[in-house]
Amino acid sequence: MILNRSGCPDPTYEQALPAIRREENIRAREKRYGVKRGEVVHIIIDVKDEGRRNVKVSRRMQVVNLYEHHILLRHVTGAQESYQYNDFLHRLERR
Repeated sequence: MILNRSGCPDPTYEQALPAIRREENIRAREKRYGVKRGEVVHIIIDVKDEGRRNVKVSRRMQVVNLYEHHILLRHVTGAQESYQYNDFLHRLERR
């Protein structure tokens, strides 16, 4: 247990360290993959139409969070989708 200057246990400091590390990791992922939380991105998705043909559709989605192995996106309708980073970068449409 970590003690403060007066010698008493300081649980706040121990609880803050993991949150600080988590935030640093998220910011490193934002820099690595070129997207930030809250940013709106366009991704290309294959959708089947009535004639059973594959059609590529561009969807506007907001970045919710960047986790260790995947990214979480939210559509305007409220639906959330997650993609692994390599799949996300493949689908990402830069404008």
